[in-house]
Amino acid sequence: MMVDLDLTAADIIFALEREVPDRRPIIDGIRRRAPVRVLAAALRVSERPLTRQLLCDLIGLRAARSALPELLGALDDHHRGVRASAADAIAKALAYGGTQPASPSLARRVLPALLAHWESEPTPQVRSVLATALGSVGDTSVRPLLQAALDDPHEEVRLAAEWSLGRLGEVSS
Repeated sequence: MMVDLDLTAADIIFALEREVPDRRPIIDGIRRRAPVRVLAAALRVSERPLTRQLLCDLIGLRAARSALPELLGALDDHHRGVRASAADAIAKALAYGGTQPASPSLARRVLPALLAHWESEPTPQVRSVLATALGSVGDTSVRPLLQAALDDPHEEVRLAAEWSLGRLGEVSS
C-alpha cells in the first residue's frame, strides 16, 4: 500500500466530491494512498452525506480500529446510509482489525454505544449491520439481545443476528 503522508482531509473531501462519470478510480486511489488518520479527520469535517458514507466505507476497507471514535460518532448521523456504513466499518474493525481479537477494554468502550444505537435505530437496514457489529465485539452479554433479534420481522436483521450468534459460538435453531 502506498501511503501519501501529504494528503489532507480537504484533499480527500475534494476528490470524493468532484463530479466525475466514474468515482471508482478515485476511491481506489484514496484507499491505497490515504492514511487512516486523514480519512478519520475527513469524516469529522465532511458536510455531505454521500462523502461521509464513502469515508466510512474507506475506513471499513482498512478495518481500522484507530478510527473507532469517528465511526461511533457517525452512528449519530441523520442519514441512514452513513449510519449503516459506520456500523459496517465498526464491525470490520472489531472482527478483522489488528492481529488480536478486540480486547475487553475496547469492547467496554464500543459496546455501550452500539447498544444505545441498537435500541434507538428505526431502520432495519442499519439494525442489521448493528447486529453484525454487536457480534463482532465478541462480548457474550449480547446473546439475549441477538436471540431476541432472531424473531425480528425483517429478514436482514434475523440473518445478521444469526451470523453474530454463530460468531459468539452459539448455534441458533
